[in-house]
Amino acid sequence: MTDSPLPSLHGLFDYPSLDPDTVQQAFAERCVAQRSALATILAEHAQAPGWSTLVAAVEALDQQVQDLFHSLVPLAYEGEQWAVSIDNCYQQLRDWEQHKYQSAELHQAYLALDDAALEPAQRVLLARILQDFQRNGAALAPLQCQQLQQTDSAIAALEQQFLVNLDNARDAWSLLLDDNSRLVGVPEAEQARLAARAHARGDSGWLIELNGTTVETLLRWADERDLREQVYRAQHSLACDLGTDPQLDNGPVLAALLRLRHERAQLLGAEDAMALSLRGKDATGQAEVEGFLTTLLDDNRPRLQADLEALQAEAMRQGLDELQPWDVTYLSRCLDSAEDDQLDARLRQGFPLESVLEGLYALYERLFGLNLTPVETAAWQTDVQALQVSEAGVLLGHIYLDAYERPGKAAWPYSYPMRARHVLAQGSASLPLALISCSFERPLAGASAHLTHLDLCKLFHEFGHALHQVLAGNDDRRLNRIDVATLGADHAEFVGTLLEQWCWSAPTLELLHHPEPGAPAASLQDFEQWLVSKRRWQAVDEARRLRRAWFDVHAHSGSAARHDLRALAVAANQEAGLPEAFAQERFAESFDYLVTGYDAGYYCYAWAQAHAIDAFTRFEQAPAEEAALGRHLRQEILSQGAVRSMTASFEAFMGRPLSLQAYAARRGSA
Repeated sequence: MTDSPLPSLHGLFDYPSLDPDTVQQAFAERCVAQRSALATILAEHAQAPGWSTLVAAVEALDQQVQDLFHSLVPLAYEGEQWAVSIDNCYQQLRDWEQHKYQSAELHQAYLALDDAALEPAQRVLLARILQDFQRNGAALAPLQCQQLQQTDSAIAALEQQFLVNLDNARDAWSLLLDDNSRLVGVPEAEQARLAARAHARGDSGWLIELNGTTVETLLRWADERDLREQVYRAQHSLACDLGTDPQLDNGPVLAALLRLRHERAQLLGAEDAMALSLRGKDATGQAEVEGFLTTLLDDNRPRLQADLEALQAEAMRQGLDELQPWDVTYLSRCLDSAEDDQLDARLRQGFPLESVLEGLYALYERLFGLNLTPVETAAWQTDVQALQVSEAGVLLGHIYLDAYERPGKAAWPYSYPMRARHVLAQGSASLPLALISCSFERPLAGASAHLTHLDLCKLFHEFGHALHQVLAGNDDRRLNRIDVATLGADHAEFVGTLLEQWCWSAPTLELLHHPEPGAPAASLQDFEQWLVSKRRWQAVDEARRLRRAWFDVHAHSGSAARHDLRALAVAANQEAGLPEAFAQERFAESFDYLVTGYDAGYYCYAWAQAHAIDAFTRFEQAPAEEAALGRHLRQEILSQGAVRSMTASFEAFMGRPLSLQAYAARRGSA
């Protein structure tokens, strides 16, 4: 292995030294070698399997290819050659995993292990391994297993088509303004950004595209109602039958996808896709999920009605006709006081990325006793920063921070688990490695990227995932991998959302804030007032989120409703209490969470948020005990990884079951 062109699984890679063709060939050779190694393990130990000779040995084989692949994933966005190479490596990895899960001899060897002789974490790991065999069709007859593989391939192809259609539909729309008379009301800094976008494309004027920042800005600030409507309609009719290109309509794609998911679930012995999804989550069944959503919908409905009445009154005051969806964000801002507007303009200029990161690292030092420090390394881009996470001089792991947007890079923030902690046979451990990818607008030379409050929330959220990856402290990597497939969407999002809550703490924001030279410092009262304004007029957005969650649950259930997705979307709008005008939004066709691992689990965002806000009350109620609570949080939640359920970890930290009181209070309804 010393002559292998593949990098070591320890430490940080020298990414610029890697070549896509060489990596692809060497990875394929390693996957082939794994099959030979597995055959040797089975020949020697299948008849009398032991933990170290079977489970640990096969886990080591998985580590050789899985950890390597996940560490190569960032290169997939570094040009066409790398994209092809990483995709081919992924196919090789899937072939290895299918080969393993199709081995009846290996499956029987796992079943022959004496569960009573295992330690608690080993029993959890064995149960997860057997679940993976079941999900991959180990209990099926050969023809059914073949059907499962074909169905999985078809599902993957449709999910990819859904995303391609959405990206192409979004990229196909733009609006170039030759003067800025239509941008009255839009802040000068935002107009300058639109002009820079046009210049980067070789045009003069102001370029409007359907990225989140631009859409949010125009719907909030543009005085011209026609422009708001134009942008709104473009954003809410992506990849549907209202578009000009029928090839980009995701309606038929989604219908076929839901049918195949239902068939897959029934092949695996579940009633429907929702029931199959719940096998990996904490909810006891669909009835509990629906009851949870009903509680949130009922809680939001009075606030929604009050907000809509206030917005309608403001529309009439401005001489507008009936309130329309493209008016909501704009009129919400108009209802804020001039004092709130001035405060918002002053405070949101005080969060330069570098200062925010310093404050974030200081928070983690106070809470968990951790030191996050930059280290020199050769990453896939020169501005990607590597952070060393240590405690009392002991290295715990690393985090890559890829902060800025660039062509070809995903436009949304995410955390990716590149490597998990794993104790090797000789007692040493491979250290965890996580990626945080953001898409902050790249500042001009010598300037800093300034973050909005929403940017702060996203950054803290993704750092929460990455820190969870570093601190999960089990011996086996499978129990330490922080992703939706391992933890379930509810558990994975809970920790990220919990560590996001410090962005809703006025004392924390005061510490993070660094006003520009000459600008007055903000007081704690300023930040408290700012947060109150951020929580105001949120009922419509909450209704839209709950509408998607309700739709997702019912689209994946066995009900006949999923066969008419348009009718189901209208029903979801009614359940959320939104006016009929909002039912024209074609949200299902652009609902990308349906194809990124959150299908039948989008409700988990609300589930995680309810638990996170409740857990954060301990810090709010006892700020002087922050360090002790941080240690307790680390011990009972972060370090546990997948060794126990989210509910068990939450209750161990809180000393009681979930209460929705804090969640309701955050939204002003308690």
